[in-house]
Amino acid sequence: MILYRSIKIRIALKNHLVFMFYACCLLLNAGGCATTGSQTSFFHIDAESGNLVWPPPPQTTRIKYIGSIAAPSESGEHKSWFSSFLFGKEEPIGLMLRPYGVFADANVVYVTDPGLALVHVFDLEGKKYFRIDKAKDEDLVSPIGIAVDKNGDIYISDSILKKIFMFNREGKYIKEVGSSDMFIRPAGIAIDEDRIYIVDTHAHKVFIFSKKDGKFLSAFGGNGTGKGEFNYPTNIFSGKDGLLYITDSLNFRIQIFDGNGNFISSFGKHGDSLGDFSKPKGVAVDSEGHIYVTDAHFDNVQIFDKDGRLLLSFGNSGRRKGEFTLPAGVFIDKHDRIYVADSYNNRIQMFQYLKEKI
Repeated sequence: MILYRSIKIRIALKNHLVFMFYACCLLLNAGGCATTGSQTSFFHIDAESGNLVWPPPPQTTRIKYIGSIAAPSESGEHKSWFSSFLFGKEEPIGLMLRPYGVFADANVVYVTDPGLALVHVFDLEGKKYFRIDKAKDEDLVSPIGIAVDKNGDIYISDSILKKIFMFNREGKYIKEVGSSDMFIRPAGIAIDEDRIYIVDTHAHKVFIFSKKDGKFLSAFGGNGTGKGEFNYPTNIFSGKDGLLYITDSLNFRIQIFDGNGNFISSFGKHGDSLGDFSKPKGVAVDSEGHIYVTDAHFDNVQIFDKDGRLLLSFGNSGRRKGEFTLPAGVFIDKHDRIYVADSYNNRIQMFQYLKEKI
């Protein structure tokens, strides 16, 4: 009963916040709020970011900051009275409240926001925006995982509703994958050519479904510290090498599996030194096989090779460009653009991996 009431309160709060947000946009058409359509204030590419690179000169640059999807203040606009009224002078907010999961494809960026109980969809090229906050007649409560297949179909996990929802590219509800009887706390989602992979944090497992018909195929994992076992896994990334990279959060490691769930390798340990993990969150892999891991305690992104050797880290605690406050999900697209959910800075930061020139 307590959980049911808390969900109802949260839905009511979400609807109230969203209503106030769009009311603000109508009242202050040019005052820093974005609506569905051709508003551009949240799509900010920084043309003068060439000096924000890692590692710093004279070393060879590997990571470059390129921009953000964020509050109006990021693009030089004044913060509206709306955000000041709700969150105080020291808590600027734009369209996002607490972004967690992120996925990007063809200049469209998808962001789960459990703080507002909805999913943001940003078309950076078309300069359009829409949100998903319902699945048929059911309000989203805690959207966490997000993935999009080659057809443009969108898959979203809701950790409180214990469901996986599928939508088309316009955000129209299609169906559910699995059921609330199967999951305990679904989180990260990954998709390959034939399968859907869903991490269940509290079940300490990864469920595999057929992409063709949504049928359950198998599951792997189980609670433990051994190879192939998990202790509250959270996020997952499907690499172009066909391997699965999974954040095994409370074992403080990344585990790597093949597409059938067979254990390949792992790396990482708990600690406070570079290369260690404290609160590992998102995981992603670039085109050259480098593994990126966000850490919400260190407020940075660490980059490893497949043997777990630390290659580079970027970011630190703060609110400026290239700094993070409790980063969560990370995604890398086919162009090696890196998208980091900078959760408590209410934004997605974008970086570019620069390949070595031959």
